[in-house]
Amino acid sequence: MSAACPHDHVPFVCPRGHPIVPGEMIVSWSPCVCAPSVALGEGRQGHRTYLCLACKDERRTTLCYLPAHVPAS
Repeated sequence: MSAACPHDHVPFVCPRGHPIVPGEMIVSWSPCVCAPSVALGEGRQGHRTYLCLACKDERRTTLCYLPAHVPAS
């Protein structure tokens, strides 16, 4: 299960409450064509993603998307 971050900036804590410190998060990019991503303009369509490694150690997936991801209906 994934969780969306409620903020439009780099998260300070993951949605499960783990503090985000250097070495405890994987930052990546995920191409996407959902509405918030498309609004960024051509060449920027996608999301910066943040994966909490503390959650991963607990065998949970907590992945934050910026801008927020809106699945197609």
